[in-house]
Amino acid sequence: MNTKWVSTWGTALERCDETPETMPKLPLAGTTVRQIIRPTTSGSRIRLRLSNEYGKKDLLIGALHIAKQVKADESVIYDNTDAIITFNGNEEMLIPAGETIITDDIEYDVKALENIAISVYITDAPVEDVTGHRGARATTYQMKGNNVSRKEFSDYVTTTSWFFVSDVSIMTEEKAKAVVCFGDSITDGYGTDALYLGRKPDSYTRWIDYLAKRFQANEETKHISLINEGIGGNSILAAWPTDAGKDRFERDVTSHDGVEYCIILFGVNDLEKLPDTSKYEKLIAEYKKMIEICHSHGIKVYMSPILPFGTSGHYSEASEKVRSMINEWIRSKESKVDGIIEFDKALEDKDNPVRLQEKYTHEDGLHPYDGYDVMAEAVELSMFV
Repeated sequence: MNTKWVSTWGTALERCDETPETMPKLPLAGTTVRQIIRPTTSGSRIRLRLSNEYGKKDLLIGALHIAKQVKADESVIYDNTDAIITFNGNEEMLIPAGETIITDDIEYDVKALENIAISVYITDAPVEDVTGHRGARATTYQMKGNNVSRKEFSDYVTTTSWFFVSDVSIMTEEKAKAVVCFGDSITDGYGTDALYLGRKPDSYTRWIDYLAKRFQANEETKHISLINEGIGGNSILAAWPTDAGKDRFERDVTSHDGVEYCIILFGVNDLEKLPDTSKYEKLIAEYKKMIEICHSHGIKVYMSPILPFGTSGHYSEASEKVRSMINEWIRSKESKVDGIIEFDKALEDKDNPVRLQEKYTHEDGLHPYDGYDVMAEAVELSMFV
């Protein structure tokens, strides 16, 4: 059987210290960080992409191991699955400031939707501009000393960010392919760990998580992986929390292995309390560039119209007007998208389409806390067959 490398998991890189509560609770140097990822497809070999893109200081890794996690909200691993990851044959890895590396690959049995713990002993690291992803919504465990092979951590501290790991690729069948899901907090899964709704991290209830389960339940889509490139608070034009969407798009879509599709649900943060419709042309120009980038790399683009937000603090009459204009353009032939995924229609209040159904968004008005499964069901699997 012919095989190839395809990304099975990935996350959007940003500077974690934009929101201090998402930073490591201890200085990274001299500690082991155990972070959990969930592959979306199965394969026989594995390699990682590690990044120090935003760091102003070199990152020195003393050891890096992977193992299967026993339970989603605990630090425990199956120690008989523990394996060493190297770079150029060495356990120690130096990642210079501003750079990214791809590790050596090893034989490893990766199963779809089965959690992997990535344990990194960090010898030296940036203390500012730490590269990672704030919205992991999975518990990361940090413990003093080198504990990469330790079955269960003790005296640890936790956060819900990933640090330095940006992509996991597997060797898999020739027909395998990856889908990059590009967006903001709705793609990032905001609210899936909302304590006030009784939610906790490690729930895996983003719309992408639900869609991955649908893909795995269908024989014709089991070979398709999903990569989450959502960043909470991000917008197309504004550079927060790290890079504007227009500036990170090409990196986040094309840097993964085997990407053949891109789903774009993006732009709602650009519409916050608009006084007029003057932003419309600027946003359309950027959407066109995104679509062109995908097509130039042989990637099909599926777009979702922007979701309604009529009961949120984002809303103004001008904002709704621009949303309507953008959505009309997305659905038109002029957009040149390869398909439409109607997340908006699945979630809107049919009696008042400028707002989300209250049962999905509660008092938020913007994020579909209880609608992420509905979003996944709105995706036609035939679009990927």
